[in-house]
Amino acid sequence: MLSQTIFESWLNWTCNFADVRYISFDEQWTPGESDARWRQQRTREMKCPACRTVFSGPAPQCPTCKLSLLRLDAKFGVVPRHTRYLTDRSGRLPLREIKKLRALLQIFEKKFPQSLFSVFVTNGVPSGSISEYAFWLANRTGFSSIQAVAGDNFDLLLGIDVETGIAALIIGYGLENYLTEDDLQAALAVAENAFRAGDFPRGIRECVEFVMSRMREIARTSEAHKRVGNLAAAGVNNR
Repeated sequence: MLSQTIFESWLNWTCNFADVRYISFDEQWTPGESDARWRQQRTREMKCPACRTVFSGPAPQCPTCKLSLLRLDAKFGVVPRHTRYLTDRSGRLPLREIKKLRALLQIFEKKFPQSLFSVFVTNGVPSGSISEYAFWLANRTGFSSIQAVAGDNFDLLLGIDVETGIAALIIGYGLENYLTEDDLQAALAVAENAFRAGDFPRGIRECVEFVMSRMREIARTSEAHKRVGNLAAAGVNNR
């Protein structure tokens, strides 16, 4: 099962952004996995996508409202049809824009081969919120052909409910070491005006481009630190 972080943004009625950390349901230890890595995974702070209780995870269910993936399975039923990059079940995105956005998401994957950025647009969530729905989709749909979990998951999912005007941006555990809550908050913020105007293609594009730019910055900084470290190590070895 995937461990996710979700951030919400009200798109239509308010400019307030609530950064929200969501539940990570229990991941089983596998042979060969280091005890240190397992302990690190076991001590992450989570927040339930339903009642928003904060607790240490992963856990089989929320300790307060008892939310679990099995309950979400019962609530949402059959996994909807979806595509790898962009799924529009709202009918609000023109075909020409869908093609452009899929091309952009493919560029994202080429620049960051370890990551897949998927977008799911829906016209209302039956019996639930986009936060719950996006979390469930990320765990059940398998947008990526590589079923990476925990620290090996670098995927992103942007879920948009055009009916309620709410979006949720989810990242896998692997990206939490690179993208901060402020980064994801900002990614949703740059798309807010477009979403509020009903221009969902532009909002999606601005969100994806912001994340792409931020990840480039992080990659450059990481490479710079690596070069400095190599130079320092070479200096020590030459003494």
